[in-house]
Amino acid sequence: MQHLSLFLTSMCLIVLAAPTASGQGQMAFDVEDHDMGRLTEFEPETFVFEFRNAGNAPLTLVEVASNCGCTIPEYTIEAVAPGETGTVAVRYMTEGRPGPFEKAVRVVTDSDQAVTLRISGVVEPALASTGTSVGSLAFETVEKDLSTIPGGDALQTSIQFANTGTRPIRVERVDAPEGVDVVFPRGPVFPDHLGGLFVTVDDPGQLVDAEGAVTLDVAIVTDDATEPVKHLTIRARLGAPIGE
Repeated sequence: MQHLSLFLTSMCLIVLAAPTASGQGQMAFDVEDHDMGRLTEFEPETFVFEFRNAGNAPLTLVEVASNCGCTIPEYTIEAVAPGETGTVAVRYMTEGRPGPFEKAVRVVTDSDQAVTLRISGVVEPALASTGTSVGSLAFETVEKDLSTIPGGDALQTSIQFANTGTRPIRVERVDAPEGVDVVFPRGPVFPDHLGGLFVTVDDPGQLVDAEGAVTLDVAIVTDDATEPVKHLTIRARLGAPIGE
């Protein structure tokens, strides 16, 4: 009877020890969220998340995926031994993405452990440094020359701007010569965001001067406390109709 009791006790210890003996990897990141701060448009930024295998068996990353094509992860491919480290490098593509951002990258191991990494920050539009500042707005240009347009054609152009201030700015109205249609943002343009104007003149011949030139003076009336009214000038020359 004593031998049977010892046998059963030994079997229980073997069963209890089995899961521990097989072991599994366990990734432990130093940080799972990172604020990249202020970035510049057209200049990508990368942050490297480092993890340690805190388990008792090698681990392999089997899935690393972002929630946006603008966020590109690169990661340790080979198995990470217990006690060793691996990395997930997250690259954020800033081109055409001014303003605040928050992106996520999901990391899954071969033991079905899943961790979500996050990056955040603000992308300062390139126009903030390359544009012409008028108050809290920076325009790609305040004097646009369209050269020569064929006679009989409509005049069409656009001008982009960025809010470089600290508060939203609303375009209240645009004053332009008769026959000039200007489409502008109806809602506020927030800090570090872009807005734009689309200018159309269906019959520029009605505005041509004696030298065959068209000059449009456009006033943008805003609620910008620094300089409410922004003045733009658009110039073009009217050529002969196509085919003549």
